[in-house]
Amino acid sequence: MNEDRVQACAHRRAVLAGIGGLSTAALLAACGDADATTSQPAAEAPAAAPPAASSAAPGPVADTSEVPVGGGIVANGVLIVQPASGTFKVFDAACPHKGVLVKPPQDGVAVCPAHASKFNITDGSKITGPTPSGLKEIKSKVDGTKILRLE
Repeated sequence: MNEDRVQACAHRRAVLAGIGGLSTAALLAACGDADATTSQPAAEAPAAAPPAASSAAPGPVADTSEVPVGGGIVANGVLIVQPASGTFKVFDAACPHKGVLVKPPQDGVAVCPAHASKFNITDGSKITGPTPSGLKEIKSKVDGTKILRLE
C-alpha cells in the first residue's frame, strides 16, 4: 500500500471512531434517569405541550357553554371543568409528574396520557399514578357566560 492510501484509511477510521463515540454518548444520555428531566420521549408523551398555564395572563379562558357538566376542556394550558351544573373550576393542565397536559376529563376524571396519572375534577386531587400531587387550581370566576382566569 502506498503512504497516501494508508493515511486516508487512518483518517477515515478516526472519523468513524469519532462518530461512534458521539452515538454512544447520545445513547447513554438518552438512557439516563428519566426523573432527572422534564422532557418526554415522543412515544410516551403524545400531544405534549409546555406547561404554559402558570405564565398565562388573567382573562377569559372559555365560555360556559363550551364546558360540559361532569366534564371539561383543555385550552391554552388550562383545564376548565364543570363538576356540577353551574360550578366551574380552572386548573393548570400540566401534570405535576412530568408537565404533560392532561386530557379533557371523562366521568369526572382527568388522565395524563404519558403515565396514566388520574385526577378528580372536583378538586384536582390525585387519584392514582406516579404524580406527586394533584393539579394546581387557578383562581377564576364566572362573569356572565365567560369563565375568567384571575391570576
